[in-house]
Amino acid sequence: MKKKIILDCDPGHDDAGAIMLAAAHDDIEILGITCVAGNATLDNTTINALKICSLIGANNIPIFAGADRPLHYELVTAEHVHGKSGLDTEGQPINISKGYCIEEMHAVDFIINTCHQQNELIYLCPVGPLTNIALALQKDPSIKSKIKEIVFMGGAAMCLGN
Repeated sequence: MKKKIILDCDPGHDDAGAIMLAAAHDDIEILGITCVAGNATLDNTTINALKICSLIGANNIPIFAGADRPLHYELVTAEHVHGKSGLDTEGQPINISKGYCIEEMHAVDFIINTCHQQNELIYLCPVGPLTNIALALQKDPSIKSKIKEIVFMGGAAMCLGN
């Protein structure tokens, strides 16, 4: 049985690889890609997700825009690493497939709705800032019982107080 995942990301070059690997894996079904600001602005990360999926012919994967900034701090992008767009490249531009666009539903609502609609437990796979995941859990804590695992690439934590 395929593992059903939501890939939550901020596509720069690193998440481009994550999208391609997940889409190519025989044992993974990507239910959707939720984008967050991080390596680049939200506008750029969503466009980058569309470009990556178009490039690999996976434009059947729905893509959702989520948080455009961290919960408590100003957004700091990784323009110095990934370029202004988050996916700056040399050579031929990567074009978005005709008719392929960002879904209207907010990424947080997609995460919540998908958790409740699936018959089996799902995997959340955040490979960027964890903002969309935090907002989904804040908005509907009951989704915890619908999540098999949260498998993440990294993250940061700050301890406040004692």
